[in-house]
Amino acid sequence: MIPTQANCATIFKGFRATFNGAYNAKPDPRDVENLREEDFAMSVPSTNASEAHLWLAQLPAMRKWVGSRVINALKIGQITVVNEPYEATISVPQAAIEDDSYGLFGPTFSALGITAKDLWRALAVKALLANATWADGNPFFCAGRLLADDAAAFTNGSTAAFSASALETALAALRSAQVGKDQSANVLPRLLIVGPSNASLARKTLKGDVVANADGTASESNPLKGVVDFKVCNDLVGAYANRWYLMGEVAGIRSVCVQKRKEPTLVSKNAPTDDNVFMNGEALFGADARGEAFLTLPFLAYAGGLAAVATWAEQA
Repeated sequence: MIPTQANCATIFKGFRATFNGAYNAKPDPRDVENLREEDFAMSVPSTNASEAHLWLAQLPAMRKWVGSRVINALKIGQITVVNEPYEATISVPQAAIEDDSYGLFGPTFSALGITAKDLWRALAVKALLANATWADGNPFFCAGRLLADDAAAFTNGSTAAFSASALETALAALRSAQVGKDQSANVLPRLLIVGPSNASLARKTLKGDVVANADGTASESNPLKGVVDFKVCNDLVGAYANRWYLMGEVAGIRSVCVQKRKEPTLVSKNAPTDDNVFMNGEALFGADARGEAFLTLPFLAYAGGLAAVATWAEQA
């Protein structure tokens, strides 16, 4: 094929269709355990370079109206999230276009579409793993946090390896979280996230009909069967292999939020007059996006298998 302007535009149209097909493809129905973005994260749109999420400080609760209205405010500083740029770029030799062999790059563009779609999940997992400093100056997962005046201290992190008893501790922690004096946060624990090395144990813990008694000589009904769902996160390997997370939600609010400024789109520099084509004999195609993921409310998630758990300290 002669790489004219019109022919290059046609080639890009085909590559874009392959990219979009992979990006918009429905999940394989047989893939029921691998973690996806929609399983554990919520998303919000963004129209600026950064967003201040002041809404996190207010968790609505209905009360009898006596006197003036009461504004329910948690002790949360301002959370500002900066949108970061992300990209992935591939090249197609000009000779492949001239020889009509550019169709061999179809799988590459399909893989690029899949990778682009996975960006938001990857950012959400990265936010969990980082356990960065939260709005109150302490790690998101820590011990003894005070979220509101007169509320009981709350711990959402542990060094304990995953086990049935560790999961029960996490369940009790989320269900006992308070956002005021004797005021429950009403957290609904809904998802356990484990790595590949803990997948089998998680499956037995949450799906098995029976469990062994303490002495191992008999069995009894499994009290944890179906309590929450579980998903396997393939990023929990290496230094993170022992990590596990119990995720909850309140009124649709989740602990991980993905801020989306720009969805991944495919762009190209493949015209005959583009410098990369003229100087290097290669056509360039890339996907780019903008956004970021962050952690919202500490009482909506519990992390286990941490190397250490910091103790909460009130900021001056």
